[in-house]
Amino acid sequence: MYMIINSGSSSIKFKLFSTDKDEKIITEGIAERIGIDGRLVINYQNEEHKFEDKMNDHNIAVEMILKKLLSLKIIENYNQIETVGSRVVHGGEQIKESVVITPETKEIIKKCIKLAPLHNPGALVAIEAFEKIIPNVLQVAAFDTSFHQSLAPEQYLYPVPNSWYDKYEVRKYGFHGISYKYICEHFGKVFKKDVKKLNLVICHLGNGSSVCCVKNGVSFDTTMGFTPLAGLMMGTRSGDIDSSVIEYMVKETNSDVFKITQILNKESGLLGVSEVSSDMRDITAAASQNNSKAQKAFEMYTQRVAQTIVQYLNNLDREKIDGIVFTAGIGENSNIVRQAIIDKINIVNLEIDNKKNLEKYDDFKEISSTKSEIKIYAFRTNEEQMILNDIKKLKKNK
Repeated sequence: MYMIINSGSSSIKFKLFSTDKDEKIITEGIAERIGIDGRLVINYQNEEHKFEDKMNDHNIAVEMILKKLLSLKIIENYNQIETVGSRVVHGGEQIKESVVITPETKEIIKKCIKLAPLHNPGALVAIEAFEKIIPNVLQVAAFDTSFHQSLAPEQYLYPVPNSWYDKYEVRKYGFHGISYKYICEHFGKVFKKDVKKLNLVICHLGNGSSVCCVKNGVSFDTTMGFTPLAGLMMGTRSGDIDSSVIEYMVKETNSDVFKITQILNKESGLLGVSEVSSDMRDITAAASQNNSKAQKAFEMYTQRVAQTIVQYLNNLDREKIDGIVFTAGIGENSNIVRQAIIDKINIVNLEIDNKKNLEKYDDFKEISSTKSEIKIYAFRTNEEQMILNDIKKLKKNK
């Protein structure tokens, strides 16, 4: 069996795949509220199993997940888990692709804690917990930042003193890379096109949102930067703002940089503007009821995505553009958001077919009309499948 885990600051999502040809999902679940009290949910054979067990840290959470998999007879013993694949947010500049976890890999993850203090610590603890409980298991790490290591210096450098980069590693790293890599590979497979020749603008729109310009199959530019706070307006993140606002608000509120940064991360974006919710479904519902703040949040969000699409299309040869792709929670599911974004783009003749946009789909669908200069798609991303694909490649080449 393959176990794919996604460790957050206070949670571990997991999926257990069979090693059969169909690679079916045997079970999936989440351990959450780690370090607070603890809650574990396991979905198995259309039944939801809930456990309220205290989990002080990610180490205990991994132990709890594995014990419950045993007690529910989902696995007979730990050794049935052949490989563990972990999503790790930050791999710095050193890691450019998914890798087998070694002591050297762990050192890089540890070094990057200063760049991703909310996520890398939990990922590292979970990796080490699996090492302890299943000593011989093969572990693989996939990094959100690795897909963007193809960025050129003029894309990843900030216009700040060179010493900030040389001494302190201040640069654009980009995130959502596992999702972007999956979309590229799956797009190439679906349309039988060499991934190295793909030219796409991909909009990964969820609670965390970003856009990536893919040129000749690799990341040419992306909106998230040194941290995931940069770029687009998001569920609770502000996205790009004048950095002087931080100093101004520190003085005006007699606060500190840490508190203001936390507000920009946790209390801004759709939530901060609408004062309704960070969830786009709640925003659109409130906006339809003439809630002016929700309407304003919706307009701000869709305008910023539209402007970014135009900016990124400008990086590509129009004759070679394969499409604009919407993915992730909002991008995949909100026909209203997709329509509003495309409607705000005037410099290029883009048009969505309303019927196609409303149609249900499992994997992907084209939503552009025949009049659209560039094809537009909705694609369901699958980060766990991407990690699984990378595991198989690494095992094959081992």
